[in-house]
Amino acid sequence: MSTETETDFPGGWEAMAAEYVLGLLPQDERAAFEAQMRADPDLEQDVVAWAEYFSTFTDDIPEEAPPPQLWKRISAQAFGTRRRPGWRLLLPYLAGGVAAAAITWGVYTSGVLTPQQGTHLYADLVAQDQGYVLLAHWAPDSETFMLRRDGGAFPTDNSIEIWVIPAADAAPVSVGLMAQDDLTQIPVPPEMTALMQPGAMVAISLEPLGGSVTGAPSGPVLALAALDIRS
Repeated sequence: MSTETETDFPGGWEAMAAEYVLGLLPQDERAAFEAQMRADPDLEQDVVAWAEYFSTFTDDIPEEAPPPQLWKRISAQAFGTRRRPGWRLLLPYLAGGVAAAAITWGVYTSGVLTPQQGTHLYADLVAQDQGYVLLAHWAPDSETFMLRRDGGAFPTDNSIEIWVIPAADAAPVSVGLMAQDDLTQIPVPPEMTALMQPGAMVAISLEPLGGSVTGAPSGPVLALAALDIRS
């Protein structure tokens, strides 16, 4: 691994590389680490090494789809007496999927800190109760977020809003509203393209016509999935 560069962070840059791969760094420390990595090619090798090491932790974990009734229970909890944001209640149930996606993200951050340089990302969103079968696609070459609707009817009295959650401790950011056509195409502004990383979560929520007025999902979260890289 790289020769340690003097830093104020405990454990030095090498220790930060491990936290970076796991997505544990606060925003300011993450920005400082990425700036150092651009100046220190050896630090990129630390990221690759840690990503490969952590990836072995999930080799023996089988994939498991959540039961359909889980979404009803989550929705009930999200809009019960506690009134906690529904999107936060969803995240613990997807910890395994988020961890696996984060490891994939760590591998691909080595040498390519911005997937918009050419890494297409996908996520399958399924809302069984509503019949929605959707494919989310981040196209970095055109900086366009697309949502293909393969199943489910467009609501008449509500809007469906699309959100990206870049990290488990981050707030959802609205991408836009699902179009009535089977294919939604939303140009993403430059300040949002950095959010489109492997491991970021994509969610859809049922909102009032025109979308949420709170800046966060205010209606039921219908589906949630992680962006990943596919061959």
